[in-house]
Amino acid sequence: MTQIQNLNLGKIKAIVAGLALGLMICNQVQAEAVSASPTNASNKHIYVDQYDLSTNLWGISGAGTGWSETIFTNSTTSMDGSGYKWTGLGGDTTSVKAYPSIRQGASNSQNDPGVSGLPYLFGDNSTNVDVLWDFTTAGYDGAGNISGTYNHAIDVFFRSANIWNTSYLKGEIMVIPDSSANSQTAGWGSKDATSFVLDGETWDVWQATMTSNGNSWPVTQFRKRVNAHYFSKNLKYFFAEAARRRADVFQSSYYVMMIEAGTEVKSGSGHLYNKNYQVSVY
Repeated sequence: MTQIQNLNLGKIKAIVAGLALGLMICNQVQAEAVSASPTNASNKHIYVDQYDLSTNLWGISGAGTGWSETIFTNSTTSMDGSGYKWTGLGGDTTSVKAYPSIRQGASNSQNDPGVSGLPYLFGDNSTNVDVLWDFTTAGYDGAGNISGTYNHAIDVFFRSANIWNTSYLKGEIMVIPDSSANSQTAGWGSKDATSFVLDGETWDVWQATMTSNGNSWPVTQFRKRVNAHYFSKNLKYFFAEAARRRADVFQSSYYVMMIEAGTEVKSGSGHLYNKNYQVSVY
């Protein structure tokens, strides 16, 4: 009887190993990657359902001539296993050169509001916006930690009309769970005297102004005092705190246009691997 049990166990192990190998091969076949460089500096995109993974090279002109950026996915149904790598971004350490990120909402050319839940009227801030972002920056593909200046940030834009045009942009909220030491201590703009505490975690709050293409708008930043690579929160609580501090900016008549999570790269090299990424608006 013992021999029969061992034989069955061996068969089960072989079947499990075969299934695991099949899944690994399947993932390799489904993986997609695209790169940008000084000779091919247009923005690149990989679309998965309601998510848009983009190189987002909006400040790349200041990065010099030795840079490269690659974005990749490992699933056709989710952003789990996705990520990006960047190298050689030069120039000053104060301006953003690229913001490789996952977008959901109005900026995504394939956005379906009925599915994504975006955009929506801010109103009384009763809409839930759950974000789960679990990522790592070391060990993946044999590379080491990030060098340079960066912010791992969640970005949300508020507009006075449900129109994707910068002239309607009235406010921005950034939630930054992790950043380089020089970004964390210097911040951006002016630091509020009081911090924000949510679920026992302290976030320093900064107020700034962003200008792009002749348009300017206020930005409220929540910068986590103790860095973390795991974020699981309902953004409505950050929205409420931002509106409490800046009621003139985050008005009930405005629209929440999009949710974006990625890395603001100001200089250096590195990579990010998304172990789990989900946004749910309801």
